Amino acid sequence: MSEFWYTKSTMDKLNPDYINFEHFSPIHLFVTALFIGIIIAAMLYYRKLDEKAKQKFLYIMSALLIADELWKHIGSLATGQWEWEFVPLHLCSINIFVCVINSFKRDDFTSEVLYSVCIPGASLALLMPTWTNLPYWNFMSLHSNSVHVLLAMYPLLLIAGGFKPNFRRLPKVLLLLICECVPIYFLNKVLDTNFFFLNGTAGNPVLKILASIFGKEFYFIGFLPLLFALWFFMYLPWYLAERKQKVLQ
Repeated sequence: MSEFWYTKSTMDKLNPDYINFEHFSPIHLFVTALFIGIIIAAMLYYRKLDEKAKQKFLYIMSALLIADELWKHIGSLATGQWEWEFVPLHLCSINIFVCVINSFKRDDFTSEVLYSVCIPGASLALLMPTWTNLPYWNFMSLHSNSVHVLLAMYPLLLIAGGFKPNFRRLPKVLLLLICECVPIYFLNKVLDTNFFFLNGTAGNPVLKILASIFGKEFYFIGFLPLLFALWFFMYLPWYLAERKQKVLQ
């Protein structure tokens, strides 16, 4: 079987010492800059569209996300490499379905979930990918990069279209995350999976730092302070803009 069809697990078994790129290496920075450029271009294009065209664009985004997810399953099933870890219950994978729902409803809550959860999750995945042992020209590497770019792009398109995040919706977002984490934590134990990174750091540098602080058994305790810190910086500009607007009124 060609390396193009290797999954991360297969590569780990066949060539455990292989690393295609290091985090923040020149090639990684170049690819990341390319992704940022694509997202910015999409935002500028989306901003100029009328409402009907914007709606169609979001439908296309949702279709691409679903197709991207199916590409992973079809490729891994066809080559006999499918595993429970591929079930779309990771944080980013779940947001694929949130994007689909949002493309039909365009409501504030799903938009808030995508801004507060999808953007940091997808961005961190691209900045510190766990698939560094796969060649760039590999079906799982292509999937991992493209799906996270699309997930980071979707909520930013909503911003470009006029959506304004509001920190007052965050308690409901946090409640949703907790409701998702509880069953997934126990499902991980049954299936020996690592959905939501609740069953291991999976080579993620950020999670390794949390593990060094809280210990390997309790590293997930650090998720909340990390999330709150991210939210502080993500919502501060919107809060200041709201305060300024009230003063001007």
